Amino acid sequence: MINLLPSEEKEKILLRKKEKLITILGTTVLVSLICLILILASIKIYISSETDSLKIVLEQAEKEYQTPDFLNFKDIVQKYNKIVIQLENFYEQKLYFSQALETISNIQRPEGLYLTDLSFSKNENKKIKVTVAGISDSRENLLVFKKSIEETQKIENPYFSPETWTKPENINFNLSFEISN
Repeated sequence: MINLLPSEEKEKILLRKKEKLITILGTTVLVSLICLILILASIKIYISSETDSLKIVLEQAEKEYQTPDFLNFKDIVQKYNKIVIQLENFYEQKLYFSQALETISNIQRPEGLYLTDLSFSKNENKKIKVTVAGISDSRENLLVFKKSIEETQKIENPYFSPETWTKPENINFNLSFEISN
């Protein structure tokens, strides 16, 4: 089909089509925005009413739990919670002397060497300082014992007093070392 309209008329028709299209799209966007606003407003009203009702419930619960019996019970619970925290801190900082004693008892001792005194103390770096006194029938047995101590992994900084090595037999020795947990 041949369009015999002049170009001015063609432009007017095209302009009217564009205007109709813009009007339809604008109306659609406007209606969508109005619907979105109404939905958001209804959600806001619903949330506001829920928060108001929860505030009322909270106020009632606060009034109910402000009785003298409840406040007394609350104080008791807080006191015991503090005690539990203190106990937890104590047990976190404690050292196991039984593990230290086990480490010492697992050290190989030759025949003729006897431990006569053990002393344990806590170090500032959370290690157990051990002081041992004993008797050895010979210097060779004491050297074997010293080697066993040095080979034990948990024992650090073994120190024998210098007078320990002066006598060849019937030696009273003193030893100190640290045990890491």
